[in-house]
Amino acid sequence: MNCNQARAMMTAYRELKIGDVETLELDVHLEGCASCRQALARQMFIGEQLGSLPVVEPPPDMHSKLMRALAKEHLEFIWHSAPGTVSTPEFLKPYLHEHAQSTQDSNLIAAFSTAETGPLPIIQAKRKPRHRSHLSQFAVLGLAAMFLMVLMMGGLTSLLLLAHNNQSGISAVSNASKIILPASVEQVPYTTTTLYQHVASAVADHTYIYYTAYGDGLNNPWMLERLDRTTGISTPLLPSTSANPLILLGSAYGSTVWLQFDGLKLKPHNTLSKYGLHPYVSHWSLHYLTLKQQQQIVSGIPTDSEILLNGTFDQDTSPSWVTTPIQGIWFIQNSLLVAMTDSKGTSHLLLYQLDTTGKLVAKEIATAIPGHILTSPTANSDGSQIYWSEEWSSSAGTLNSNIWTQQAVDAIRPMRGPWAAHAVTVKQQFTSNGVSFRPQIANNTLFMLSTASQSSSTQATSTPTEIATPAASPSPNANAIARTASSIYAAPFDTSVRGTILSLPLNGDPDIQPTALNTTGLASSLQVGTNFALWQGDKGYEMYDVSQKSDVIVGTIFDGSTFLAVNGTTAVWMLNNTLITTNNTSTSITLMAFNWPAK
Repeated sequence: MNCNQARAMMTAYRELKIGDVETLELDVHLEGCASCRQALARQMFIGEQLGSLPVVEPPPDMHSKLMRALAKEHLEFIWHSAPGTVSTPEFLKPYLHEHAQSTQDSNLIAAFSTAETGPLPIIQAKRKPRHRSHLSQFAVLGLAAMFLMVLMMGGLTSLLLLAHNNQSGISAVSNASKIILPASVEQVPYTTTTLYQHVASAVADHTYIYYTAYGDGLNNPWMLERLDRTTGISTPLLPSTSANPLILLGSAYGSTVWLQFDGLKLKPHNTLSKYGLHPYVSHWSLHYLTLKQQQQIVSGIPTDSEILLNGTFDQDTSPSWVTTPIQGIWFIQNSLLVAMTDSKGTSHLLLYQLDTTGKLVAKEIATAIPGHILTSPTANSDGSQIYWSEEWSSSAGTLNSNIWTQQAVDAIRPMRGPWAAHAVTVKQQFTSNGVSFRPQIANNTLFMLSTASQSSSTQATSTPTEIATPAASPSPNANAIARTASSIYAAPFDTSVRGTILSLPLNGDPDIQPTALNTTGLASSLQVGTNFALWQGDKGYEMYDVSQKSDVIVGTIFDGSTFLAVNGTTAVWMLNNTLITTNNTSTSITLMAFNWPAK
C-alpha cells in the first residue's frame, strides 16, 4: 500500500476499526510511514475536538422566521405570475394566510392573492416593463436553503481551521482552559491463552504482539507466537516447536526477526588446551518472517522462515563482555542492519536488502579491529545516515565506546574537467572521546548515552595499537531492565552503563550542541521508538516525545517487569505476577503494552 491509498482509507479509519473491514495493510503502512501517521493523528485530533464541542442549538423561532420569509418571497412570485399558473405548497399555506392577515389593511390585493382559488388579475397603470427572471417556486426554496447552508458551512470551516492551526489546544473566548494533548502513556493489558507459558522476549506493533516462550513439557519446547491485540488470540508462527531458545530482536513493516540457538558443539581437544575456558561453541541462526509468510501460516499453509545468517559463536574468541553473536539490528525501509560477531570473534556490521528475490546477500558496512565489537546500529528513515558504536575494554576493565557514521553526501565538484553531480559515501568517527554509547535515531534525532560527566577530560580515541584508559565510569545499574528475560538471554553489558542522555537533531545546524535530557541523576537502558525515547533513571523510568520536545509521564508502570522492549510506535513488557494457570495443558499470560502516540 502506498501513501495515496493509505490517505484515502484514513478518512474513515475510525469507522473501519469499529467495523469488520480488514485494516492490516493500512496498519502495516502506518507502522513504517511517519508522514501518514502524523496525517492520521491530525485528522483524528480535529475530529475529536469537533466532537467535544457543545452542540449549537438554533434559536427557538428560527423555523417560523424562515417560513415567513419564504411565504413573503412566494407571495411576491405569485403577484408577478400569470393568474392560475402557480400553486402554493401545503406547508406554506398557514404562513401565507398569516402574512395576508398582517397585511390586509395595507395591501388588500396581496391578501386576496393568497386565497385557495389562486391569484386574481391585477389592473395596473401602464409603466415601463421590468425584466425579471421567471423562477419556479422550487428554485426560490433552493436559494433560501443554499443561503442557510452557506452560513452553517462558514462556521464549520472556521472551527476546522482553528483546530488545525492550534493542535495543542483551542482557546475559548471565556478564558476557558486549553485542550492539551495527553502527557502520559495509556498502558493496556493483553491476556491470552498459550501452551508456552514462560515468555522470554516480545516486540509489538499496532496490530500484534509477537513473543517467544517455552513450555514445561518434554525438552521445554519453544514457540514463536503472534497475539492479536484485538481478539486476544495467540497463533503459532512456526511449523513445529524448537528444542532451543528463540529470542525476538525486532519487527517492522509486518516482518519479524529473531535469533535461534541451534545447539552446542564440543570443541576439539587441541582447541580446549589452547583456551580451556568454554568447552562448547554455540550454533545459531538469524531468521526473518514476512507479513505474507505469516498470513500463509495463519491460513494453514506450511511456510518456513528465511534464514538471513547462521554460524557458530565461541565465547573464548570473543571479547569477554560479549555473550551473544548478535549485537543489534535496525530496520531501514526494505533493508536490515545487523551487528554480529563471527566464529573467530571478529565483529561486523552488515546490511541486507530484504526485497530482493533469491538468497539474500549481505553488504559489509564496517569491521572491528581485534578486541573491539560493533554494536547498536541505527539509521535515519531513508538510510542516508547510518550510525553505530565501537566498544572496547580498557586495561582497567572499564567499558569504552565511540560512535561512527556512514553518510551519503554530494560530491565536491573539481576545479577542472568534466563532472556530473553524484553522491559519495563517507565513513568517519562521529565521537572520539570513548564515552559515547548506544546511538539510536527517532524522528531524525540522534540519541546517545554519554558518561563524559563522570570521566576524565583526557580520554583519548582508541587505536589498533593503543587502548584509551579513561577514569572510572559510574557504577553500572544492577537493576536495569533488559529487552529480554535476562534469565534466558543475558542483556548486553552496555545496557547497565549509566550516564547522561543526549539528543542531537540530524537535519539542523551542524554546529549545534547536544541537549541533555535527564537532569536528575544518571540514566541507563536507553531505547527509542519511532517518535519517543525511553530510559531508566535513578528515580524510575523517564520518557521524551521527540515531536513535541516534551517529557511524558510513565509513572511506575514498569516496576517489577521481567523485560521491556521498545519497537516502532510501541513498548511491550511483562510483569512478574501475570502468570495464571487455567488448566492442565494451557496457561493464561498477560503482556502489557502502550502505543505512542496513543492514537
